[in-house]
Amino acid sequence: MNRLTRSLKFLVLSIVGVCLAVLLALGGTWSHQTVAYAQADDVVTETDDAVGALLDFAELTQNLEKQEGLLTVYSNVDRGEAYLALTPRQFNRNFLLSATLESGLGEAGLFRGWPINDFVMQFRAMPGDRVQVAVPNTYLRNTGGESWQQRLQETSFSDSIIFVVDVVSIDPSTQAKLIDLSTLLMERDLANLTEGLGWALSNYSRNPELSQLESLQMFPENLEVGTVVGFVGGGATDPLAALFSFSLDGIPDSRGFALQVRYSLSALPVNNSYQPRQADERVGYFTTAFRAPQQVRRADPFVRYINRWHLEKQDPQAEMSPPQEPIVFWIENTTPPEYREAIRQGILVWNEAFAAAGFQNAIEARQMPNNATWDPSDVRYNVVRWSDSLSNWAIGFGPSRVNPLTGQILDADVILDANVIRYLRQLYQGRGLDAPNGSEFYLQLCGQRSQTWYLQWLAMQQAGEAGLEMTRNLEGWPTEGSNQRLTDDHCAGYLNAQHNAFGALALSTLSGADFLSEQLDAFIQQYLVALTAHEVGHTLGLRHNFAGSLLLAPEDLNDRELTTAQGLVSSVMDYFPPNVAPPGTEQGEYFPSRLGPYDLWAIEYGYREAPPSPLGRAEQQMLSRILSRSTEPALAYATDEDIFDFIDPESSAWDLSSDPMQYSLWQLDNAQAVWDRLNRLSVNPGEGYGSLRRRVDLVFNYFFSNALTLTDYVGGQRFRRLNPWENRDSTPFEPIAADKQRAALTALSEEVFAADAFDFSSQLINQLAPDRWRHWGVRLTSFPLDYPIYEQVLEVQSVTLSQLFLADRLARVRDLEFRTDAEDVLTLSELYGSMYQSIWSEVMNSDGNPPEISSLRRGLQRHHLNILSNLVLRRTFWDALNAQSFNEFMATLGTIGAPEDARVLARYQLRQMQDDISDALSRDGDSMAITTRAHLEDVRDRIARVLDAPLLGL
Repeated sequence: MNRLTRSLKFLVLSIVGVCLAVLLALGGTWSHQTVAYAQADDVVTETDDAVGALLDFAELTQNLEKQEGLLTVYSNVDRGEAYLALTPRQFNRNFLLSATLESGLGEAGLFRGWPINDFVMQFRAMPGDRVQVAVPNTYLRNTGGESWQQRLQETSFSDSIIFVVDVVSIDPSTQAKLIDLSTLLMERDLANLTEGLGWALSNYSRNPELSQLESLQMFPENLEVGTVVGFVGGGATDPLAALFSFSLDGIPDSRGFALQVRYSLSALPVNNSYQPRQADERVGYFTTAFRAPQQVRRADPFVRYINRWHLEKQDPQAEMSPPQEPIVFWIENTTPPEYREAIRQGILVWNEAFAAAGFQNAIEARQMPNNATWDPSDVRYNVVRWSDSLSNWAIGFGPSRVNPLTGQILDADVILDANVIRYLRQLYQGRGLDAPNGSEFYLQLCGQRSQTWYLQWLAMQQAGEAGLEMTRNLEGWPTEGSNQRLTDDHCAGYLNAQHNAFGALALSTLSGADFLSEQLDAFIQQYLVALTAHEVGHTLGLRHNFAGSLLLAPEDLNDRELTTAQGLVSSVMDYFPPNVAPPGTEQGEYFPSRLGPYDLWAIEYGYREAPPSPLGRAEQQMLSRILSRSTEPALAYATDEDIFDFIDPESSAWDLSSDPMQYSLWQLDNAQAVWDRLNRLSVNPGEGYGSLRRRVDLVFNYFFSNALTLTDYVGGQRFRRLNPWENRDSTPFEPIAADKQRAALTALSEEVFAADAFDFSSQLINQLAPDRWRHWGVRLTSFPLDYPIYEQVLEVQSVTLSQLFLADRLARVRDLEFRTDAEDVLTLSELYGSMYQSIWSEVMNSDGNPPEISSLRRGLQRHHLNILSNLVLRRTFWDALNAQSFNEFMATLGTIGAPEDARVLARYQLRQMQDDISDALSRDGDSMAITTRAHLEDVRDRIARVLDAPLLGL
């Protein structure tokens, strides 16, 4: 599939998704409405029919096993029978239902150990021996306590009633009502697996006949039910469904499969002395939020609690004390023994932060015995689980389950994918990453920000916030909300694999035998420690901090004495690439080996205890003292939504050092150095030339990622979360200095846009043959069979150039004069002039020799011309649909909505370009190469047509 076809398919998918989002925003799609009506009709039918006579309790339970604990259950698992007995005091009580994948498919997001859904539910008695299953509305609460306020809230907002079930029998001794638990789980889909597993099951439906109970255990605090859920389908006959469908590579027959699903039902803590802690946007915690509409005197109706564990000191008066109950993480017994110590270190590293908060040994790491009788999915245990998959981008995941009333974390697991090590081992053996199936598609989603930015912008224009959420989910961008925690906590992914792949490739290529023979194990162990620490940080309540890499100056990154004492980053909650030393510099730590200052400070805010005081004043004073340090550079905080529009070049993922520009320039040098060393000898025994082709692709991806970092400096602004009453001398936004922006433009001109920026030997290009295997689990490269070097280079150059001329960026550059009191400001005219000088240098050549413009330069110049023409003509989205290439599509869509000053300057520059080209043709036309002359004549004629064309919107 060629690039234009892939891009158009991606665009079609996006448009269809936007349309679906619009329909959802207007009230739901036809299929959703049909389901809703079917459920409503089903309820009415059950209500109209006379409820059957209750079964005799003794007769019903005589051959069933009785288990007592949190609740009482009667079951015969072999026959698939299970009845839940609910006493009067257990109705209207809050329970937390959790569903976890105990087995998976190793792809499509269906991974062993991954959470599916969790929510608070209640059983509510109804007349006529029926029971409602309800989800109470925790989003709105009456904090005033007055009866009239409660009545107002109850009649203004609704809970969710999801099922009504019949009582099958009543225990005459306790008056407990028995309901059919197996039907509720296996047929009614209590945990909403269909939505929880999402698009992965778009072609499949649950089959109750293939589903069964496997185990049932009742404990004092929880009920654990193991099930097997069968799915059938596999073929999308509807055209719309077929558009979104995909095949599962890891199952032998696409018509069906089974998943083991673990259900856990536990009671929410009540009156357990846990005290919620108020959230503050300057420190990054996941939050539990609700509206208190009766608090009319509050400007903000939301109350926000941080998510954290319940820790209390054994000795409340001591400055340092062990907790009454430590947070215990078990290392699953499926984890390879050689990696358990690194994982243990990644867990225990957080004790340094808790010590700063006054807790001694707050976290324990224990090894799960090989003969353990408990299951890792049991909510009583927090487990670091070792999973396996076919995916190259499922790296790590750190979800937790939280009391939605208080923010107390109740249970947490970390999932590490076995591919974490497999890929690093492959990199050692093969010095490159075997790209996953559809890797180019994942690159478009994850790496090429311009595409996702366009889709998000388009969705916002067409469908408001509903469309924005649709495209965020499509991209895997973290979102907020009680049902989005899986997305919120999902870490690393495809870009993680890409950056770590390049790190191992660069180290093994540039460092020679030292890395291959001595440093590989250290590389793997350091990565596992850092990855585990990152995911455990999520389970402690912490969000990402993409300002966490700004701790050290670039020249200090490889100072081992400094990084082991102070840390490589200020927060392990950042996404950081391997620390690859620039050529000629001795290599330091590859990954952080300890927490940074921000991590210690954030844990102190979340977990330090305050002495009891009236109205919690002591805690408020303590938290204010902690937050007063938030402006310290080492405590800078920027999370997912802060980097969404790439406004701050110094708060982003996959960078390092306090000067990301310098770091990116080093990495561009590293990429070029790796390219120079790749050849036939890079292919190890047992590999084919396809591995060499993938390594070249990998370096292109890495080079492109670092080039985009440079574009963010143009029109960039630093953003910090500040309290206006505590930081009166600072502002949240601070424009990047003009000389720094100019340095970025100069670097792009020299490293990306220059005529000699990419220089590949013909021998290397002719060696880049793809693998020719054709079977499940691989994708045959059929087009283009030869390596598309022209398209690869031009795509890096053109997308980078399009990023510089994004309508949003042009507006920011225009506005810089309003954002700074400095006299030195980068202007739109300077941006335009700088790019013109860089891209059209041949035309302005005055050394007396006729210009020679290579094919790559001609492609880049045409792209620049397209951008300026689109600005002048005010092209629209519908014009973008007529694009003849992906680069043309990018050039059109990115300029939509550009400010009028940008259009006027584009027109001025086209006239200047027309004059310069005319001068060059008249001066050197007869001596030019035919391709150069033809190119310049075509450009001159196209400019004339653009300047004479009527403007849209007038």
